[in-house]
Amino acid sequence: MATNQSWDVIIIGSGIGGLTAAAFLAKKGLKSLLIEKEAQVGGYVISFRRDGFTVDATGAFVGGCHEGGEFHQILREIGAHEEMEFIPVHHIRNIYPGFEVHLNQGGFNSYAEALLSLFPEEEKGLKTYLSLVGRIGEEVKSYSEMPFIKRIFFPLYFRNLIRFHRTSHKTILDQLFRGGEIKMALHTLPATESPSRLSFLFVATLISKALMEGVFYPKGGMGRISGAIAKSFLHSGGEIRLQTEVDRILVKDRRIEGIQTKDGKIFQAPLVISNVNPNLLAKMLPPEFQKPLLKKMRHWEYSLSCFILYIATDLDLGKRGLPYFTYHRSLSDLEEEDRMLRRGEVPKNPTMIVSIPTLLDPSLAPTGQHLIKVLVTVPFYYRERWGEGNSHQYRRIKEEFSQKILQQLESKLVPHLRDHLLFYEAATPLTLKRYTGNESGAMYGLASTPQQIGNLRPSHQTSIPGLFQVGHYTRPSHGIVGAGLSGLFAARAILQRR
Repeated sequence: MATNQSWDVIIIGSGIGGLTAAAFLAKKGLKSLLIEKEAQVGGYVISFRRDGFTVDATGAFVGGCHEGGEFHQILREIGAHEEMEFIPVHHIRNIYPGFEVHLNQGGFNSYAEALLSLFPEEEKGLKTYLSLVGRIGEEVKSYSEMPFIKRIFFPLYFRNLIRFHRTSHKTILDQLFRGGEIKMALHTLPATESPSRLSFLFVATLISKALMEGVFYPKGGMGRISGAIAKSFLHSGGEIRLQTEVDRILVKDRRIEGIQTKDGKIFQAPLVISNVNPNLLAKMLPPEFQKPLLKKMRHWEYSLSCFILYIATDLDLGKRGLPYFTYHRSLSDLEEEDRMLRRGEVPKNPTMIVSIPTLLDPSLAPTGQHLIKVLVTVPFYYRERWGEGNSHQYRRIKEEFSQKILQQLESKLVPHLRDHLLFYEAATPLTLKRYTGNESGAMYGLASTPQQIGNLRPSHQTSIPGLFQVGHYTRPSHGIVGAGLSGLFAARAILQRR
């Protein structure tokens, strides 16, 4: 066993939450060590190279990147904003059964205007919806800026947060709108829950903090975000150890005293921040601390997973008038689709989320060639967990699903695509679980249901003094902005206690 090494804080896992916390604390002078089991930092927010292409593992855009926006402020606080260039996403096309919504510029207000032109009879409901979103957004902003002592008067200042605390998106949509089409369009969000399962507070916060001013794509690929934050962390004196896996979190006299890696090395620190699946975190703790944590997790609900198809083509997609981002839905009944997925089934024509990053940043591919990424929400338990444990079965199911999506993409959006393939590669829920450790390959960590929103989500401070947690299993929510905020909130809480 190696001799002990001491740090002020150790961060386990380098997703956006862990990276943000690490960079913020290092910038404030804490001797910080970031440990990552994979060969690069970033969790879901990474890019990889294939045959001259830069491919984003997940993610198609990020919100709040404009001057003064939520994510811009996070990057500024950790000194990473000057490393990033964000390209506004102007061309978006949402295709539904019987109608389409086109957005050429602007944020959520422009989207609402497009919906109003399609459904003028829904004007009153749409205005009320936008007003509610705005009021909730203001209350969330006020709460995050309010001194702790004033929060005891929560009911006086945050009436909408209290009023809608247990309200689903479906409840609001049904109250305000008559037609199913506009409800479907307003539920086109980065979440895997159906309207009856998704928290309206989450929706309002997401729109106000991340979508209101439009969305952006990072020049150079999604991995540039993680790279910029890691660079800031190293510049502030932090240290990163890649391909290093934590085996145990060391606790003495009920306080954190460090970690031990799987190769037997011990690193001492009075503070540990976990940016890993809480079920994995529990297994790292001494037995006497595992049971209380696992008991809390017993009733948690996780988001669904996804299947991602990465495609390289020599088709000139720029001349075809295709947008950067296309949402293509074939099923009108969102609730029935959700029930199918939760039974372990996939619709015949699943909803596709298609992005073509080379339309925004041609440097991601060789000249004249393009990348297409297709994301489909899927269950972890599809076809006996995607043939887990049987490599032949797994490859067969993966190839069959890839062909299903290629055929659907070709017939609906990109004719003759299969005649112009340079390569295609797929990631399944098992891929997501293997590389990131997310529970059942969960795309967004904890599901953002009304029962798992706000203070009902796990706190950053655990019951063990010195042990904190960040990421999309904690407060405030999932997504790049949500995970970044979790890291920032945890880091601030640590500094307040020092």
